[in-house]
Amino acid sequence: MVEQQRRRLEVAIADMIEDMYRSHLRRMQSIMHRCAAKCCDDERGSLESVQNCIEKCASPLMDAQDFLQNELGQFQNHLQLCVKECNNDARGRLPSNPSDRELSRSKNLYENCTGNCVDKHINLIPSLMKSIKRTLDRGVPTRAHLRDQEDV
Repeated sequence: MVEQQRRRLEVAIADMIEDMYRSHLRRMQSIMHRCAAKCCDDERGSLESVQNCIEKCASPLMDAQDFLQNELGQFQNHLQLCVKECNNDARGRLPSNPSDRELSRSKNLYENCTGNCVDKHINLIPSLMKSIKRTLDRGVPTRAHLRDQEDV
C-alpha cells in the first residue's frame, strides 16, 4: 500500500515537472540557446567575453530551475513532516510490549495516515503549479534571492 502511495506521488510530481517544462522551461531553454549562439557569433569577442555572454544567457533558465527545485523541496519537506507525524502518532499509541494485533493496528493507522498525507499533497499540486507559473510569468527570481529566502 505504501508503495502505491509513493508511486502515485512520483507520477503526480513527474507530470507537474513535465507540464512546467512544456509551458515555461522549454521556451526559456530555446531563448537561452539562441542567445548563446549569438554570443558565439561575435568573432571579435575574447574567450572571457563570449563565456560571460553565454553565462548571462543561461542565467534566467538556471534561476527558473533553481526556483522550481526550491519549491519542490519545500513541498517534499511538508510531505515528510506529515508522514513523520503519522509515524509518531502510530508509535505513540503502542504500548511498551505490543501484541501482534496492536502492531497490525498501528501499521494500518500509519498507512492510512500516510495515504491521507499523499492525497492531501497530490491535491495541492495544481495550486502549487499555478503559483509557480504565476511567479515565472512575472519574472524569474534570481538565485541570490532564493538563497536569501532559505536563510530566513
